[in-house]
Amino acid sequence: MIAEVPPDEPAHLVEVLGADDRPEHDARSIASQYRLRTRFPARAEAEAAALHEPSAAEIRGREDLRAHVVFTIDPVDARDHDDALSVRDAPGGRIEVGIHIADVSHYVRDGSALDAEARERGTSCYLPDGVVPMLPERLSADLCSLRDGVDRLALSVIVILGPDGVLHQYRFAETVIHCRPGLSYEQVEAALGGGAALPEEIQDSCERLMELARTLRRRRLAVGALALETQEVKAVVDGRGVPIRMERRPHLASHELVEEFMLLANRCVGEAGAVRGAGMLWRVHEPPLERKLGELDEMLKALGLPRLGRAVSPHRALQGLLAVSLDDSRRRLVHRLALRSLTRACYLERDLGHFGLATREYCHFTSPIRRYPDLHVHRRVREWLHRKKDGAWDPAANSELAARCTATEQNATEAEREAVRVKGLRYLEGRLGERASGSITGLIPRGFFVELDDAPVDGFVRVGQDLDDRFDLDAAGVRLVGRRTRRKFTLGDPVEIVVARVDVPARECDFALVPMGSRRGRRGENRRQGWR
Repeated sequence: MIAEVPPDEPAHLVEVLGADDRPEHDARSIASQYRLRTRFPARAEAEAAALHEPSAAEIRGREDLRAHVVFTIDPVDARDHDDALSVRDAPGGRIEVGIHIADVSHYVRDGSALDAEARERGTSCYLPDGVVPMLPERLSADLCSLRDGVDRLALSVIVILGPDGVLHQYRFAETVIHCRPGLSYEQVEAALGGGAALPEEIQDSCERLMELARTLRRRRLAVGALALETQEVKAVVDGRGVPIRMERRPHLASHELVEEFMLLANRCVGEAGAVRGAGMLWRVHEPPLERKLGELDEMLKALGLPRLGRAVSPHRALQGLLAVSLDDSRRRLVHRLALRSLTRACYLERDLGHFGLATREYCHFTSPIRRYPDLHVHRRVREWLHRKKDGAWDPAANSELAARCTATEQNATEAEREAVRVKGLRYLEGRLGERASGSITGLIPRGFFVELDDAPVDGFVRVGQDLDDRFDLDAAGVRLVGRRTRRKFTLGDPVEIVVARVDVPARECDFALVPMGSRRGRRGENRRQGWR
């Protein structure tokens, strides 16, 4: 329950969140904590309800690609399909790839109630119990979504590539497409790996796109792009919000297939926007601070891990580090530490480049259903296509919009992490008293954090309390050393713990160390489950 209590005035009940021990109320609690907008204003809902399937008049004048083999590749539970792909031969032994993005700007007009609300929200927020969308469901899961079997309006980037991945030309077009049955990442992964084949024309398209994607990826890495591995954690819940399992989602080759063409489309739009100059929002990732790279190198040295070396640029130094062959646990640790040394990407009204992608002139274009900057950039592309003169954009207004989009993105990211954390704690409630194995993922003077091997959830070990000793954190911040026992606990070390205490409302979980003499092997060794 939330109440507003003005000074010297009666309190007012604002919101009832439900009992904190009921998992079905978790999403409501997170939405309130992060001030997520869960209800659309009546005017926005009315505008959405008045929209309709594409008419003949709306289709007329668009490039008709309905006869092309166009398909989506998305998570198995996705409902908002922003993007689709197609591939076919082009003259001279070259290849034409269509990167088709939902034409949200056709429906959500600048100055409308829908646009005002989308700007306020900035992004969709994906929680384990469901999505808090940027646009009403009538648009996000229906009219704008590139669903199979229906005509959909798109803004397409048509690129001509050589077999070597060289981009020869590109153009933008307002199109109408008709998607074939949608594919999941897992389906495509299986089909490309020799498993169940897809329909022949789609199988052939996926194989050609995968070959091109690998070539594009090699070219990106050759100029300094970072191949960082990041861990995606998913909480799988039942209809009452109870966590069934916590999963580490593997990064698949099929993810890279889609990712490479989305990156390419974003770069093509960015290049065209840089030429025209006005009104763009840029996706900016500034280089890491020299101090942060120095701290990273000291941590790697203290841990006995490969170091950054003496490369001529931070790009090359980090690339060399990430390319070293290591076992799974040490590789994850190195990638986690490298990620912590980097700055956070943001939106700006001026282009400062993207360090992680080793490129300039980069923007977000490919997810307009769920990100407002993409919708903003779509409107610029529409201006170019209709040969309208670029507006005299107010730099201050554009700067304000960029700052707001950055803030809403970061807020949604934090809400998503917190929601997964809550489900992870609820999952651990059912394991109180259980012994489990894990690895140390972070240290502070009072103790250390452990992530379990068999589930991507963590808890805190109050090591001084458990071992009746005082521990000091070394200068590099990677090792705790006991003053009396001289016991050492180092980042990445395997440990065995007991789930001792879980407090969901306080967002706390305590693990207790299993005494060394009672360890009979690491539980969970046979139960292991399988980054912009």
